[in-house]
Amino acid sequence: MQEQYDYIIIGAGSAGCVIAHRLIEQTQGRVALIEAGGQDSSPLIRMPAAVGKVIPTRTWPYMTTPHAATQDRSMSIAQGKLVGGSSSVNGMVYIRGHREDYDGWVRDEGCEGWGFNDLLPYFVRSEGNESLSNPLHGTQGPLKVSENRYRHPLSQAFIRAGQEVGLPYVNDFNDNGRQGVGYYQTTTFNGERYSSSKAYLSGLRHHPRLTILTDTEVDRVIIESGRATGVVTRQLKKGALTLHARQQVILSAGAIGSPKILMHSGIGPRTHLEELGIECLRDLPVGDNLQDHLHMSINATLKTPNSLYGEDVGIKALRHGAEWLLYRQGLMTSNVLEGGAFLDTANEGRPDTQIHFMPVLDTWDDPNGIGKGRTHGITLKVGHLQPASRGNVRLSGPHHDRKVMINANFLEAPEDLQHQVRSLRAGLAFLETPALSSIIDEVFSPPQARQLLEAGVAGSQEALEGFIRQYCKTTYHPVGTCRMGPDAERSVVDLDLRVHGIEGLRVIDCSVFPRLPRGNTNAPTIAVAEKAADLLIAAQ
Repeated sequence: MQEQYDYIIIGAGSAGCVIAHRLIEQTQGRVALIEAGGQDSSPLIRMPAAVGKVIPTRTWPYMTTPHAATQDRSMSIAQGKLVGGSSSVNGMVYIRGHREDYDGWVRDEGCEGWGFNDLLPYFVRSEGNESLSNPLHGTQGPLKVSENRYRHPLSQAFIRAGQEVGLPYVNDFNDNGRQGVGYYQTTTFNGERYSSSKAYLSGLRHHPRLTILTDTEVDRVIIESGRATGVVTRQLKKGALTLHARQQVILSAGAIGSPKILMHSGIGPRTHLEELGIECLRDLPVGDNLQDHLHMSINATLKTPNSLYGEDVGIKALRHGAEWLLYRQGLMTSNVLEGGAFLDTANEGRPDTQIHFMPVLDTWDDPNGIGKGRTHGITLKVGHLQPASRGNVRLSGPHHDRKVMINANFLEAPEDLQHQVRSLRAGLAFLETPALSSIIDEVFSPPQARQLLEAGVAGSQEALEGFIRQYCKTTYHPVGTCRMGPDAERSVVDLDLRVHGIEGLRVIDCSVFPRLPRGNTNAPTIAVAEKAADLLIAAQ
């Protein structure tokens, strides 16, 4: 079976939904939006507090290769595999990063046109914020951004603790401030998750010029005489399917999926491709520059049983579910990660550490079992935001059905470990405040935390380093593997996100980020896609 389209978009995640929306809205082209996963219609996806239920079941099973710096462990890098991509399974935290992050893309990476002032109009255009407005925020954009509808008492205690360590209380984490503590705004609306699918595809799913192909994996992009002309796919029910593109093929499969498809298409490091017997059509650093945020879970049990433990089973679960189904109110409207903080532990004038607070123990993301048998507690997910280590994505074989190798190289750069120690100490200081110390029974992760914080304790630095190496986890923010830049030696796409040396092929997703922003990556991905859509449409 063969089909003809003007535009083929690979990946119906955050970026892909934006591109599809803008192409249908502003051109007369026929658009095919291809998604390897299924639809996002499950009530659990729409229910914010069910985030822990959907991540294990609706994501790609990506795992890093073992690495000595992290005790030869493999780590999960979950990425959404359904319409809406990771925006349909993430924690819904709306964070942009600091203005200096994007100005650094220009200053340090040569990405002219991608500074903060260049991207701000696209953050504003995409955003429909219910309480914040000009000049930094939009109120009419398709992506709804809301205040918490439910605030757990333990989250309130965390917010007080942040003020007790000297942080200012902030209402807006996206005002380019140095540091602060407060409640995260979330991509929710009227008690429901507001994914990029909800924001950009609602009202378009039955448009006559848009075809959404779910359960369809792309094997490779067809390259003829230096131009992308289509894609070869496998659909779950129909089998092999070839699609042809009159104008553009757009890769929006994320920091793992996009480089995988490019390399299977003959675009990537020549030596690596030739070793696998894949003809190299264009030698580019595809898969390099992988970076991700790491975090450590600081876990403590409570003196009283008032966390979220047990609220998802039995009669309590039925009551919460009914309240949400009937009224879109109550506990199930919470994204669980209600409170957070940004800290400038390096005195740089911008944050270098982020905390996500959970009014429950982080047992579902506990590969080492440190929380086994524990019940009521709290977790502070603490991590440094600017890693120096760089990894890569590589193919494990010439066939499309082989898993990719994700060589993350976390903590390989010595300074990363020291930065994480500093972040961990900053997080542990929260537990010493009156607001939290009065309710905590035992800090069990890291072990003997209070002793480690005491000045002059022999071996405390070594113990904290050991804890980080053994228990650090990814924050599911991989970027950079198809980085943008002015030249083909160090980058995969140019400043208009066109693949160097290949006509009719672009990459538009977080893989083009030259460097991680200081915070969650969904909002930046959407803003980059909005700007890329303008570039794409202007070029036609």
